[in-house]
Amino acid sequence: MMLKMIIVSGLFFSLPVLAEPEFAVSIESSLKECSQKAVTTLDSVDCYSAAEQAWDKALNQQYRLLTDGQSPEFRAAMKISQRAWLTYRDRYLDSLRAFYRQQQGTIWSIIMSEASMRLTRNQAIELYTLRHSTDLQG
Repeated sequence: MMLKMIIVSGLFFSLPVLAEPEFAVSIESSLKECSQKAVTTLDSVDCYSAAEQAWDKALNQQYRLLTDGQSPEFRAAMKISQRAWLTYRDRYLDSLRAFYRQQQGTIWSIIMSEASMRLTRNQAIELYTLRHSTDLQG
């Protein structure tokens, strides 16, 4: 049993650590710059909206790069998976909107915008990670 744990640990730690993708650094940098210039709540919301649009483009690009050249079986499974994720995202955001509408103050529109952007960001990075998961070159 101990030997199995050592072998599994060795495999896990020998997998390449993925650096943050260049597209992520660029989007995060633009968001930070925009946020530093934001004066009003609306300015902050606009920063997150612009970042979410950029993450959505990155997500679509990662999806295309991931599925290009793959088997029809994988492409079909990935299409179903991505559609399920879109449904999850939309329902989750509906629940967040209902939750934050109960709160007092304008800060919650910023929190909501950041949460929406974060969902798209996480999925884009997840697709990027999957695409690079078989690259064991390190």
